[in-house]
Amino acid sequence: MSASDTRESGQRSGAFDPLVVGLLAAAISLAGAARPSFWYDEAATISASYSRSLGQLWQMLGNVDAVHGLYYLFMHGWFQVFPHTEFWSRAPSGLAAGGAAAGVVVLGGQFSSRTVAVASGVLCGVLPRTTWAGVEARPYALSMMAAVWITVLLVVAVRRNGAWSWLSYGVALAASILLDAYLVLLVLAHLVYIAAFERARKALPRFVITSAVAVGVLAPFLATVARQSPQIKWVPTIGHRTIEDVVIQQYFERSPPFAVLSALVMAAAIALWLNRSARLARGERQLLTIAVAWLAIPTALIVLFSALAHPIYTPRYLAFTAPAMALILGVCTAAVAARPWAAAALLTLFAVAAAPNYVRAQHNPYAKYGMDYSQVADLITAKAAPGDCLLVNDTVTFMPAPMRPLMAARPDAYRKLVDLTLWQRATDRRDVFDTNLIPEVVAKPLSQCGVVWIITQADPAVPAHEQGAAIPPGPVYGPTPAFAVPHDLGFRLVERWQFNLVQVIKAEK
Repeated sequence: MSASDTRESGQRSGAFDPLVVGLLAAAISLAGAARPSFWYDEAATISASYSRSLGQLWQMLGNVDAVHGLYYLFMHGWFQVFPHTEFWSRAPSGLAAGGAAAGVVVLGGQFSSRTVAVASGVLCGVLPRTTWAGVEARPYALSMMAAVWITVLLVVAVRRNGAWSWLSYGVALAASILLDAYLVLLVLAHLVYIAAFERARKALPRFVITSAVAVGVLAPFLATVARQSPQIKWVPTIGHRTIEDVVIQQYFERSPPFAVLSALVMAAAIALWLNRSARLARGERQLLTIAVAWLAIPTALIVLFSALAHPIYTPRYLAFTAPAMALILGVCTAAVAARPWAAAALLTLFAVAAAPNYVRAQHNPYAKYGMDYSQVADLITAKAAPGDCLLVNDTVTFMPAPMRPLMAARPDAYRKLVDLTLWQRATDRRDVFDTNLIPEVVAKPLSQCGVVWIITQADPAVPAHEQGAAIPPGPVYGPTPAFAVPHDLGFRLVERWQFNLVQVIKAEK
């Protein structure tokens, strides 16, 4: 039996593999998705997609964040059906993580054995970058899924070389770039695959025409994204930390055990191939070529641009290359573990290596940069009364700052309060977040309040919960105008709740 016959037989027997692996990956990402607090970037999603009309969203995209416009539009529709809770806001990402893993199984099966295909899909599902993206109300998991499936469509188009298959690829490519502008770099990875193999080269003219049209149609969009690039001026410059970001954080996201195991498996596979102890089939060479190009070219170009022009590299922006790492690991796993039971054992070891990061880093209540937006909203919902006043102390030392975006994550929790420090609404500014007034200018309306809730930076020197007739402000809050202004108006601090980065204080006259 030929290698192609073996692959076709494996594909027939594994017809449900993509579905099973996709459901498993989605379940892994969605389990406990409600537990971590919302954070700054997710608050941007809620602000753009839930808290404004389509017209207001369009106005905002003309000013900022056009790069995420298609995602915001999708989430706007999503929130017409589902609530903007932590779980439901992240559910599309968890489902997309499953879609990416399913696509990896299909892509692996286009070139190699069932073992390689399933191993790659499972590894995509447990890869720390995937499980991170799957519990993030941002477009990263969707861009991963898009990258996988446009690559599947590319392989189909190259092999059939028909007009309809190339049209499907072109439409999918354009939609994917609209979802994540960085996916335009996948065109170069696809070009490498076509140019590297003789049988694929006959499709080169149609590939060039299709990709050129898809990218050309989106030239105005890409120009708008480039014009708005100063909005990510917070991205750090290229330095020694970049090496760690590329080698570890980009795919293994705070999971050294997974990174070490991956390195060992890849090294073992390379040693076997060099010693001819394991045979690298032609299809697997093609799969590795497209995966390495998919991983290396976007990373190299973005890092190079960041070094020479202005910084745009941060590991999560390259999440769409994570499926390529899964494919590489899948091929290496099949080479090292010659039998299916051995491959299953090795995949179990990968899952065990991923577990500590998954549980302790990605799914703890303060998993997202320590932020506690959700806990504050829960407290306000439970304790504050309609008509109480709200004072937000916007000046903080933690990042991302300032404090005001906290309210955008769960806006309904604060609607019953009189927001004294609201200055400009995001919809009026055509921006993502509202802006905040300094406490000194709200003394007059504050004087009319009986109860004020103060949101300010946490203080490690005071208890987690404190209650009394007049509790002390503490060394962090005490020196600020946010304390002095209500204190001078006769307000007493009667209760305090400390979270991770934020404290909430109730004051009464």
